[in-house]
Amino acid sequence: MWTGLAAAAIVGSPSQAAARMPASLFLKKADALRARGPLALLSADLKTLQFEAEAAGDELHVEHAERMSSHQPTDWCAPAAKYLGPRELIEGMHALPPADLDRMDIKQAMRAVFARDYPCPR
Repeated sequence: MWTGLAAAAIVGSPSQAAARMPASLFLKKADALRARGPLALLSADLKTLQFEAEAAGDELHVEHAERMSSHQPTDWCAPAAKYLGPRELIEGMHALPPADLDRMDIKQAMRAVFARDYPCPR
């Protein structure tokens, strides 16, 4: 559906980021695209979802790198270059409780998937 989430740095601080798409809406649109199969490539929603996922992923990776470099606790312990592919993200979001998805934006949902799939040893 789309290439992996980029892990490049973003301009500005994460707190300056624009409001993100609600996770429940993102998942609804992603499921609709998956159902379309190859025709999903023709949908305007594809670019919207790519942008949302890449921007949220970029912000999370920047925040994670900042926390790691300042020796603060992190939400997840994935390899530094790890990013969620579209299938992994969508399946991970489906595993989250629907009530949580209604309260989260895409970035928060992505953080929850990372934290569940790549927990830090305690």
